[in-house]
Amino acid sequence: MEKARTLLRVALPTSILTVEHGLALKSIRIHQVARWTSIFGVYEVIFYKEPAADIKEFQEHRTIIEDHWRYFFTPPYLRKQLIPLTPTLRYVGMLPPIRLKSFDVGKRPKTGEVRLGYVYRDLDGKFKALVGDTSPYLVIGNCRHVDKVIPLLIRSAEKRVAECLEEHVYAGPTLSFINSFKDLLDKYRKTSKYVIATDKMGEIPSDEQVKELRGSDAIILFGSPKYDLFEIASQEGLDLKKYVDYVWNTVPFQKVVTVRTEEALIITLGVLNFSLRGI
Repeated sequence: MEKARTLLRVALPTSILTVEHGLALKSIRIHQVARWTSIFGVYEVIFYKEPAADIKEFQEHRTIIEDHWRYFFTPPYLRKQLIPLTPTLRYVGMLPPIRLKSFDVGKRPKTGEVRLGYVYRDLDGKFKALVGDTSPYLVIGNCRHVDKVIPLLIRSAEKRVAECLEEHVYAGPTLSFINSFKDLLDKYRKTSKYVIATDKMGEIPSDEQVKELRGSDAIILFGSPKYDLFEIASQEGLDLKKYVDYVWNTVPFQKVVTVRTEEALIITLGVLNFSLRGI
């Protein structure tokens, strides 16, 4: 029996980039979030604007994050065709690849393999796909997604024919942005079964508590480099505990003054993955 899929979301502020001086360090920080959430199969990463951040800075960081995300989660064999090298991507060449399992295919398609491809409609109204070959493939069957990278079955590499697949293939976390912490809480309190805050004053999660998340939709919240979640909520006039199911300390007995947001992210995901035996 196939185990129920856990839809795990994480939310963190764009201000994790504020403390990094220069584009190279910002690129490294974004790559860490992208890589670490991919390792554990996170469904969605939401970046929120905390009250202390001005809107101009938020928008600048949003652009940088979006450009990097699009680059990281486009299959390497499609990047030259789909991703223009903007100034924001100046340092991506120094970063190690994300290496999703779904990217681990040959440079050229093979008949019978499942491969991510970019599906579009040509001038004649036919569905075509870029799959890493020299020319586009004809797409047959019902294809509900256009102008997206989706899983395809290569029906014939010789005839350049592919078919859209409805099966789930992990292609990295989806990316979202939200303009305030309050909007974040209001939205995901309605859509997620579990909303969980992280804080060094929280309780150490038990195996039983973590296992409650299995097969559900859950979101894990992280604070900023300067403010914890209780402070961020207070700045917006909110009582955090009224919105969350748990406040967890996933780094008990820490021997440093503070744990960085991205450090708390990978530690928390590791704790959840261990108890859930895979997210």
